[in-house]
Amino acid sequence: MDQIGLVETDGKIEGWLGHDMLDGDRGAVSECLEQITPDAIMTGDTSLVDAVVAFSKTSRPFFFILKGNQFVGWLSYEHLHKPPLRLCLFAMLINLERVLLDLALLSPSESVSLLSPGRLGKAKETYSIRHYSYSEHGEPYHSKLLECTTIADKIAIAKKLTKRRQVIPTLNDNKLCKYIERLRNEIAHPGLQERSSELLAREDLWPFIEWAETLESELQEFLKENHEG
Repeated sequence: MDQIGLVETDGKIEGWLGHDMLDGDRGAVSECLEQITPDAIMTGDTSLVDAVVAFSKTSRPFFFILKGNQFVGWLSYEHLHKPPLRLCLFAMLINLERVLLDLALLSPSESVSLLSPGRLGKAKETYSIRHYSYSEHGEPYHSKLLECTTIADKIAIAKKLTKRRQVIPTLNDNKLCKYIERLRNEIAHPGLQERSSELLAREDLWPFIEWAETLESELQEFLKENHEG
C-alpha cells in the first residue's frame, strides 16, 4: 500500500482510505473508509527508537502522525529503513564499539593475544594502511593495533578475556553478537535497496536494540568498577 488518504466531511475527518479499499459497488467514498482509532495514532515528536518499539508491539502496517491537532502524514515500518534510523543505529553501534575497545585496552597485550592468526593478520594490514608507527623492533603497538580490529574482533576479545563471561552475560548471545557486525557493515556500506534489508526486520530490530543497550550498560559498569579499583 503506497498511499492512503484521509476522508473529510465539512472539515471533519471521518476516517481513512487506501486505494485497495475502493469498492465500485458502493455509492460513495464514505462507505469504504475505516475509522481512525487511538491506537493507530503516533505523535510527531515520537523518537525513532520509540517508533521501533511501537511497531514491535503491533502488526498494523502504519501509524497516522499527529502534530498538534492535525494529521501531517503517516509512518509505515518500511519508512524506518531510511537514512534517519540507519544513522541512529550507526551512532549506537559506533559508541558500543568504542566501549568494547576501552575494555580491550584494559589489557592490550592479552587482548591482542586472543585474536586468531587470521584476524591478527587483518588488523596488521589495517595498521599498515593507516600508517601507524612501529616500535624499535618493528612491531606494531598493541593499543593502536586494537584500534584496527573490527567490532566482531572486539566482541570476540571481550568474550575471551578473563572473567568476562560471568560479569557481562549479554556477550553469551552468539546470534546477536554475529548480527551486530552484519548490521554495522550494511549501514556503513549500504548496497541493498532500503526496503529489501533483512537486517532491519520488524520482529528482530527492537530485541537487538535492547540487547545492544544492555551490553553497553554492562560494559560501562565493568569499566567503571575496574577504574575505581
